[in-house]
Amino acid sequence: MKFFLTAWFLSLCLMRDAAAAGCRVCFEAESATGLEAPVVCVTNGIPGASHAYLEIPEGAGNPPKRNEGKATFEVEVPADGLFTLWCRVWWEGECSNSFNIGFDDQPTFLFGEDATYKAWHWVKYPVSRTAVPIRLAKGKHTLVFHNREDGVCLDQVLLSADKRFVPVDIEATGTRP
Repeated sequence: MKFFLTAWFLSLCLMRDAAAAGCRVCFEAESATGLEAPVVCVTNGIPGASHAYLEIPEGAGNPPKRNEGKATFEVEVPADGLFTLWCRVWWEGECSNSFNIGFDDQPTFLFGEDATYKAWHWVKYPVSRTAVPIRLAKGKHTLVFHNREDGVCLDQVLLSADKRFVPVDIEATGTRP
């Protein structure tokens, strides 16, 4: 009986996550519903951005000198599922290559810390196979990028339920079920 219930629960979870299997939600960073300094919207800055982008300018202050600073987004997820978070970013250098990110009221997590500098590129979370993907239920969610380091830029944000999907360049915005 115990095996049957476990198998039933696992198949229920797999069916629920299958609903989102090909789902992607992509949006521009400048669509943030709230900005708190030192995060600013830049309209004519680094070439290669999709449009405007968000930036914590180099020298604007990072923790522990300055803890405030965030960008808040409202995200509509069309189906329950496990999601990979992709962000199109520009890092100024090795001490300017990360954010803290939080969904809803969940604890924040470290995002970034890759070694590609001074180029627009996509970074994903989770990075390793052992890290847990982001589980989101169908409906509205609040996503917050928190100040961790200055000298960082955010151009686009993408949530994908397809583990094999890898964005390459500027992505079309919107939701794909």
